[in-house]
Amino acid sequence: MDIIFIPSKTICGTPVHSRLRSFKEYFYNMVYKDEVEKKKYVFLSMPPFHNFKFFLNPRRSVILDIRDGWSIAQATGYGGNVKCKPLKSIFTRQVERFLIRRAFLTITCTNGLHKYLEEISSRNVILIPNGISGEDYKRAQSLKAEKKINEGDELVFCCAGKFSEYGPDKVEKLCLTIMKRYSSKKIKIQLIGSNEEKNIWLDRFLREKSGGQAYLDIVPRKSRESLYEVMARADYGMTILRDPSYEFGTKIYDYIALGLPVVNYFDKPNNFTDYFDACLDIGFGRNNIVPEIRRDLLIEQGLKDIDF
Repeated sequence: MDIIFIPSKTICGTPVHSRLRSFKEYFYNMVYKDEVEKKKYVFLSMPPFHNFKFFLNPRRSVILDIRDGWSIAQATGYGGNVKCKPLKSIFTRQVERFLIRRAFLTITCTNGLHKYLEEISSRNVILIPNGISGEDYKRAQSLKAEKKINEGDELVFCCAGKFSEYGPDKVEKLCLTIMKRYSSKKIKIQLIGSNEEKNIWLDRFLREKSGGQAYLDIVPRKSRESLYEVMARADYGMTILRDPSYEFGTKIYDYIALGLPVVNYFDKPNNFTDYFDACLDIGFGRNNIVPEIRRDLLIEQGLKDIDF
């Protein structure tokens, strides 16, 4: 197998970077298999949605990884996070359809996107969710085993990554849910690596709405090792979703590996809660199976029957 990975400008340690690194390791391990005729491939991960020229090259087969909904975001505003562009979404939906039908193989990362992309393209799409590496899994298990039960009067709710950046209205709903659900305890909302300027408003909101029982703590970005150590000391994980129909949220698999229940702030079931129901602090009782969280295993399960 001869495969070219098109570089992507991703920050080391982010879920996108980890996902692409995992795919690269998987496919490079296949390169050294004995083959009479080596097939030629290009691996593209989108967004950003460009590099369309590779779909027009008959000498290369494209392995396409779609991590986000392009036409969905334009049509729906992705939960109010971006401006709706219904006319543009018609065009981009046709582009997505062409890309999938032209690709040798298409992969996506959530059940909502999986269903949507298969519907618009009439092609089979492989679902390989995000996860964590075997190395991070071992680190998480070690930290989880060492963790002591919090017997104090304060609960820590952590979020690693963007928070208010995905919508202040969603943040307010999440925090109000936490303050109501856990009103007997002092509450620390801990943000790790979030933009301080865009989130500092939350401290006043928390203190006012809780009568001083809840407050904000913003921690600078951490290395992967230090991040896990900080998250392991929390009691619950938090993730803000722009649109639960099509995405799974940041660091959800890291929380699960560390044994942190994820706060459910939704009023009714959706694709996200159905998939992660067994991992929520209060679920809807629709799924008692904890998802597999190691990406290397997921890739093997998703691609093992593909004839490359």
